[in-house]
Amino acid sequence: MDIRHYIQHTRKIIGVGPNFKAFRAEKGITHTEDPFLFFKSPESLTTEENIYLSPLLTEFICEVEMAVVIGKEAKNISEHEVPSIVAGYAIVNDMTASAHFDTGRFKMFDQLTPIGELANVENPANVDLEMWVNGEKIQKDNTQNMLFSAHWIVAHISRMATLCKGDIILTGTPANPLNCRIGDVVELRSPQLGNRKHTIHRGL
Repeated sequence: MDIRHYIQHTRKIIGVGPNFKAFRAEKGITHTEDPFLFFKSPESLTTEENIYLSPLLTEFICEVEMAVVIGKEAKNISEHEVPSIVAGYAIVNDMTASAHFDTGRFKMFDQLTPIGELANVENPANVDLEMWVNGEKIQKDNTQNMLFSAHWIVAHISRMATLCKGDIILTGTPANPLNCRIGDVVELRSPQLGNRKHTIHRGL
């Protein structure tokens, strides 16, 4: 099914802070406590090949991730129950407005979440992810190297907030996310999730 069937219902996007082991090591994170969570707005989602960012975005980071797309309402579910409420998975660029970390606006802007098509994934704990920018491979890892699995994350969040049809869970990015620029061509690649290519433009 077309992912737009679900994202037209999206109420919230919840992201997870450093989750891939190599990225955590890169940032010097050694604790294994519950992960950092953040919200993005539904207006940040886009399926277009050309994305237009706010002129207020002077710096932005691109990060390939696997998204979990929620298919029906759920609350207080176990990891074992997660597959029954998931519509599918998608490749996504969880962009960050890095100049706005100190003001809390680093995930608030429109079109900061370009997302690919909905995919059925047999094993979300074994998904390859790559990000290429202007033809150069920047990021590469597999979801088996995440500290917190996708199913664990969904169950964990469901204990705090009701998950609804169309909600998106972003499960974390591999090491080496990149500060990108206007004009960059970003390609997200995964044999399990498919590919997603977009060009970054300056909006009005």
